[in-house]
Amino acid sequence: MISVSELIKENIKRAVKSLYNIDAEDVNVEHPENESFGDFASSISLSISKDLRRIPIEIAEELSRELLSYKLDFESDSSYYPIFFSIEAVQPGFINFKMSQEWLKQQLTNVLTSNSSFGSNNIGSGKTIIVEYSQPNPNKPMHIGHSRNNFIGSSLSEIFKFCGYNVIRMNYMDDWGTHICKSMLMYKKYKDGEEPSGKPDHYVGNLYIMYEKEHESNPTVLDKELLEMFRKLENHDQETVELWQKIVGWVYEGWVTTYQNENVVFDVWTYQSEHTKGGKDIVNLAIEKGIAKKDETGAVVARLGKYGIPDKVLLRSDGTSIYITQDTQLARDNFEKYKFDKRFYVVDCRQSGYFVQLFKILDLLGFDWAKRLYHISYGTVSLPDGSMSSRLGNVVNADDVFDKLVDLEEDEARNSLKDVSNIKETSRKVALAAYRYGMLRVDSKQDIIFDYSKVTKFEGNTGPYLMYSYARAKSLLEKAGIKEEVNFNLKLFEDLLLVEKETLILRGIYKFPEIVLKSANNFMPHIVANYLYDLAQRFNSFYADIPVLNAKGEEREFRLVLVKCFAQVMKNGLMLLGIDVVEKM
Repeated sequence: MISVSELIKENIKRAVKSLYNIDAEDVNVEHPENESFGDFASSISLSISKDLRRIPIEIAEELSRELLSYKLDFESDSSYYPIFFSIEAVQPGFINFKMSQEWLKQQLTNVLTSNSSFGSNNIGSGKTIIVEYSQPNPNKPMHIGHSRNNFIGSSLSEIFKFCGYNVIRMNYMDDWGTHICKSMLMYKKYKDGEEPSGKPDHYVGNLYIMYEKEHESNPTVLDKELLEMFRKLENHDQETVELWQKIVGWVYEGWVTTYQNENVVFDVWTYQSEHTKGGKDIVNLAIEKGIAKKDETGAVVARLGKYGIPDKVLLRSDGTSIYITQDTQLARDNFEKYKFDKRFYVVDCRQSGYFVQLFKILDLLGFDWAKRLYHISYGTVSLPDGSMSSRLGNVVNADDVFDKLVDLEEDEARNSLKDVSNIKETSRKVALAAYRYGMLRVDSKQDIIFDYSKVTKFEGNTGPYLMYSYARAKSLLEKAGIKEEVNFNLKLFEDLLLVEKETLILRGIYKFPEIVLKSANNFMPHIVANYLYDLAQRFNSFYADIPVLNAKGEEREFRLVLVKCFAQVMKNGLMLLGIDVVEKM
């Protein structure tokens, strides 16, 4: 079914051709910031006024009259209704379109018919997308910055799936390198034979901090020991490989709980250690093609200066690999296996320069699919008291953040909610909503100061507020005895005059499919998040001022259906953010 914006564009082109014999190529249609002006607006009259050498408002008036003559309508149960209430020209030359009340009411039928798929589309049908996210180093527990990565990647995956794409959620383990050897070295020197007590990824993380502290006082000796251990690992020394397997195995074991708490899942786990040989083969190909050459130390360097990009080391002088060695092979393996249409790397903004280098090297190697690679950059996360450092050991672990949020939400629930049957389970779900939404409501490119006191409240722009809005709607429906299935027939309500706050909710509801598409096309989950907050505000304003259970006749029936549809859209939107709703709060 064609969208309203596309319908408007097509008919504007038709009107421009009919009146002025001009083929309008780019017709701008958008939502006015002030909804009192209308639902849609176009500046086409301003665009063509120079060619016609006429005043834009006069063109807008002529086009408005022409568009009105087309008598655009829609069909519902064999009856026809106008799509637009008004099409009018306003200064300095805009054309404003206001939807009819009948068309707005019909949106409830669309929601009830589609239910959990309302807002979805099929633009990705037959196309494959890889979203690589999380990518923590298996030498310590995940911290709060990893959580932001997890939430962005998993939310994008849900949004792409909702748009019909075949989505492969991938976690790439950076399990090979000197960073792993740091924890291995400390274990071998001081803890050999010991088993972790407590969460095993935290145990390994403490070894990493131990290394960094010892390195401050004894860097020369420790550097030599570290490089020797990595050389043995690359040469597959049995004892070193077994130690490596033990250390990373403990970390993976600990991460299981973290991912479960954060509602983060993957379809594919892949490992840097699996791509070392193939990566070195690509390095040799880069040398053959003249893209890279050895420097005076023996390191292989990709020469990128003439493209305005810093040169990039592909292999160390001792022949050992670095991250980009395996990344080139991973990308090639992924394309050969999945034939992806797009591949996304969700990695923080500090690696932006690296991905420019990686994508350029792959492009220079002649891989056409290099143009299908995208870096989803995101800003850093800090707490109100400052930034964090793994090396200094003052990182805030994701597990600690979640546990604190659960405790805070349990206190908040006891103070704010009247009747919660399962306080523990509810608190965990609301805590995750606070955590995820607190990250996702901000544009990914912006830095975040994560403030517990702000994200946990049941009022304001928070996840708990959205959860409570949904539960409030469900409570209304339960009190009214509304079951899952309800029927809505426009003909029964065609004479019902909408009040303003009903209209505002309907305007919010019809925009949801547009929001999903915009979020998918721009790779931005915060577009969905901000929409849900706006929709929740509209509903709560309606709830406060408009009677529902105490309304009479068709008003009561209509408002209950409106509440049900609001709840469905809210649930669908929260699902795209990876948030499970709570039915009662």
